[in-house]
Amino acid sequence: MAASAVGTRHTAIEVRSTQAPVRVTAVASVAVRDLLTVPGTATVLGASDYAAWLLVGDTVIVISTRDATRLPNAVEMAANSTDGPLGVLNHGEAVEIGVGRVAFGGLTVRVARWWDPVPVLPTVTPEQLGTAIQGFPAAVPTIEAATLRDALVVWSPAAFIAAAEPHIGRGPGLTPEGDDYMAGVIAGVRTLSRSLCHRPAIEMLDQCALPMTLIADARTTTFSAALIRHALRGEVAEPAGAFLRALTGRGDITQSHARLQSVGHSSGPALAAGIVCAAEALIQDNSDSDRSQT
Repeated sequence: MAASAVGTRHTAIEVRSTQAPVRVTAVASVAVRDLLTVPGTATVLGASDYAAWLLVGDTVIVISTRDATRLPNAVEMAANSTDGPLGVLNHGEAVEIGVGRVAFGGLTVRVARWWDPVPVLPTVTPEQLGTAIQGFPAAVPTIEAATLRDALVVWSPAAFIAAAEPHIGRGPGLTPEGDDYMAGVIAGVRTLSRSLCHRPAIEMLDQCALPMTLIADARTTTFSAALIRHALRGEVAEPAGAFLRALTGRGDITQSHARLQSVGHSSGPALAAGIVCAAEALIQDNSDSDRSQT
């Protein structure tokens, strides 16, 4: 789990001690827009100084401060963790959501604008992507990536699912390292295959979406399973999106890779390595793949 999403508790915003309502604007992911449209309630799964995780049906919305990592399912408040906006939330508490706002503990967070967690990537050649990923690791020490990479190269849904399943839920924490790595692989395949116009990879991932969702729901945490579902749609945390854009020529590759690796104790490095693994597989079979515009 990202280090910026945990922290020690402190006293909530001072104005919260009065009965006067406090309103904060926010920027929210379009991935959770439908969840914030219809009035309803969510349940607090957990909270820290930096973020609160809200269960809505079978998925999760993250209410975060602007000094936290912006996740693909985030509603990012115009407030810092030091302001203490999330200090009043407790596990199991009900939170009001809907009509573009979230309300709890005398605080109303209202969405002022939206952001898209799917990075927009230009068309690139396999040679360009191969040059971009040179020198970056395609695995982390605890992940055996060879079987997964071999499964990716043949673009077989059955082979990919068999190779991916052992990684799901592997490791401690709210987002186990195996999940973060697989989220990187999945999001890398989804976004970079479009950039490369690699139809076999796109079709494989479409066929794997439901089985991977069911595996994640059964094997890992609710929050982590939600992030894998976002990855299947190409929706990623903002630092991962910046790295993907840089790999396709829009940004500084070294800086964006370093920034992504700095996320959490293991989340960032695993995400980055998973993206590179996906890129390696996509360019490895470029001479044999049937590529066409999608």
